[in-house]
Amino acid sequence: IRRIELQEDTDRATFEVLWPLTRGRRVIKRRYRVPEGGLTWEVDEFTDRDLVLAEIELPSEEMKPKLPEWIAPYVVREVTGESEYVNVNLAR
Repeated sequence: IRRIELQEDTDRATFEVLWPLTRGRRVIKRRYRVPEGGLTWEVDEFTDRDLVLAEIELPSEEMKPKLPEWIAPYVVREVTGESEYVNVNLAR
């Protein structure tokens, strides 16, 4: 799956103005970055529900990730492409 992802740094003043506008639509999670085989897995532990998601950004669409031994026993299923698992829909 190919996605466009935009991330932008902001200053404190802009954050203070925008943060109240997100009330009721926030994602609260702890993010862990785990280097593995030259790539980095991002593991998100949601603090307001029983949910942990892991993702990896691959350098090409042809590359197929192999689940590392440390995470494989905890994977319940693949959720790539399921809209209910994108941040905008996980926000409460």
